[in-house]
Amino acid sequence: MQVSRTSDLPKSCRPAPRSYRLELIARPWRARQTHTKAKRLRTVFSSPRQLAACLLIFAGSALCTYVAATYAWMYVEQRILLHRWKAETASAGAHTLTKLSIPKIHLEDVILEGTSSHSLLLGPAHLTGSAWPGDEGNAVIAGHRDTFFRRVHRLRYGDDIYVLRSGKRFHYVVRGRRIVEPDDLSVLRASKDGTLTLITCYPTHAIGPAPRRLVVIAKMVAGI
Repeated sequence: MQVSRTSDLPKSCRPAPRSYRLELIARPWRARQTHTKAKRLRTVFSSPRQLAACLLIFAGSALCTYVAATYAWMYVEQRILLHRWKAETASAGAHTLTKLSIPKIHLEDVILEGTSSHSLLLGPAHLTGSAWPGDEGNAVIAGHRDTFFRRVHRLRYGDDIYVLRSGKRFHYVVRGRRIVEPDDLSVLRASKDGTLTLITCYPTHAIGPAPRRLVVIAKMVAGI
């Protein structure tokens, strides 16, 4: 069978050409998009449980951001203090900063004066009224268990602790550890020899409150 092409047909038998008309219709697509978003939001907050879940997620994210920002600010401030301490050490002027160095736990931080919440936030803090590190007497230094003193619990008998102040290095050696109640003030008593007392909260890795205190006691053996 032979199929004839359209061009071979007489003009009277050829199909009439089709014409197409393009029409543009304006529609409020932005309004529809806004309506769709509003509908999705209504779906998300359709029940109190879903609303509470979203609020908890938002609160948790905000809290994590605040904690991360606080830790970052804290370590930046301590790095600034270390830079100042190095500048003072290299100069011939007055030395106002003291650094605590504990090689075993890789601690190298400048000590702040006073155990206020601000001082404890920025570094190890010296208890006002106790002997100053490097002098005779009991020098008491406190620190948070989750920041600068987070590894103090690893110290054992015979470990070295150094205090660098006024161009001198004072060498202490750990001689004991104690777990005491927060109202036990016996660890703050004055001593006739050079004593360094480190205090932090205990249990060290507890989630939540740590009601007791870990006390590390070191004795001065030399000053260079």
